[in-house]
Amino acid sequence: MSDDIQTALGQLAAFPERLKQQVQGLADPALRFRPAEGEWSAVEVVGHLIDVEALYSARIRQMLASDNPAFAPFSPDELVRQRDYQNKQIAFLLITLAERRAEHLEFLRMLRPAQLARMGTHPTRGPLSAAELIRGLAGHDVNHSNQIANNLAALGRAGV
Repeated sequence: MSDDIQTALGQLAAFPERLKQQVQGLADPALRFRPAEGEWSAVEVVGHLIDVEALYSARIRQMLASDNPAFAPFSPDELVRQRDYQNKQIAFLLITLAERRAEHLEFLRMLRPAQLARMGTHPTRGPLSAAELIRGLAGHDVNHSNQIANNLAALGRAGV
């Protein structure tokens, strides 16, 4: 397995605990604060991360099972609303994310170079390899951690 994939797997493994530390001790109103209409709260971001974990796992398995599959479109906003993450408990969501991530990592660590090179077609990004999806998931984590930090900064500016 290449160094960049090993690095991404390490980042993926560390993220659930980093996320837990990021939101630990926050009051419930801070966890549920939405900085603007149509934007997600920290609780909703964690719910979205759970959804994406399942999505990436399914897409990589799809890539292994068939040649260059076309991935179905994904509507994250719709899922976040449907699953009503805003009214879920953060502790439960964090545990769920950690468990799903651990299961997914166990699977990813078994992949061989030929499997990591398998391709699929993203509905908007075009052709991607399994390795690119893994690196993308690590980047996705960082983006949403930053989103939570930005939410908390907006909360502070709003004086809520």
